[in-house]
Amino acid sequence: MGERTFEDVKNYVEWQSQGKCTVLSAKIEQHFDDLGIDVRVWNVKTDFDGDWWVVEGDGIPMNLYPQRAYYFCANEVYSFHMGLIQRMSAAQGKYNPEDFVNGVTLSAEITPQLFRKLKSVAALIDTAREIEDFQAIGVQCRETLIELGNYIYDPAMAGNEDQPQASNFKRKCELFIQFHLKGSENADYRSIIKKLTESTWDYANKITHSRSTTYYDASTGITLCIALVGVYENILQKVFDPFSQYQCSVCRSKKLSIDCDDPDKDGIVQKLYLHCEECGATTEVIFEKMMDTVPPYTTDEAME
Repeated sequence: MGERTFEDVKNYVEWQSQGKCTVLSAKIEQHFDDLGIDVRVWNVKTDFDGDWWVVEGDGIPMNLYPQRAYYFCANEVYSFHMGLIQRMSAAQGKYNPEDFVNGVTLSAEITPQLFRKLKSVAALIDTAREIEDFQAIGVQCRETLIELGNYIYDPAMAGNEDQPQASNFKRKCELFIQFHLKGSENADYRSIIKKLTESTWDYANKITHSRSTTYYDASTGITLCIALVGVYENILQKVFDPFSQYQCSVCRSKKLSIDCDDPDKDGIVQKLYLHCEECGATTEVIFEKMMDTVPPYTTDEAME
């Protein structure tokens, strides 16, 4: 099948709405190919039925997701969609919870205690049939999220404020976000992560206490839980990978590797020389002294 067009996406959304809306615009928001499949996420605007994400690609079903619900950005809805595809594929063969977790998190590096919990909760959906089974999944999702909060939280994050209770997942995540995602450049990121965090916790609680929970509700709860763990692991990778902020000063590529460094007499690195794998230029990064956090560079210059 060739790539789907604007008309394909427009017709699909209007058909799904049973003719109750007209698509005003639809454009590809992002491409993904990290799982060996070319997948496209469309940003769709309608006149009377809100905004939608449409995910489609080579060999996978097309589906749409409301932007006003739990799917806040193209990357998150892609992860959610591919997780569901993994689950649907498993129904036709042997279900492997580990593959499901890796599919939803895009094989992000998950700390062992959380990875074990995620595999455990993902395994539950394979045999869940009754209301009590679905409620148990909600409980396991809650426990996994509490473990996530304990994993990412450090008491120093509270500063002079009161320490959150041991099981106060949302407060620990809020303090973590405030501590690590500072500045105006992270404003949208903070907002999105906070919404996703609160929604996932609230949804897990809903599954736990509802007497009308279905298999699909429980499956959604598991997918959201797994995806949120992947999101926080990505934040930690961003925090502890200070070089991810840099780009080549000549071609602006981010394909950089450390060529060498220049420490002072105390062994503290004052300069880094980053080699661009794209154009071969060297970018000089100069760090400021006496910083409490990872020192930002003050200039980056292409060197001869």
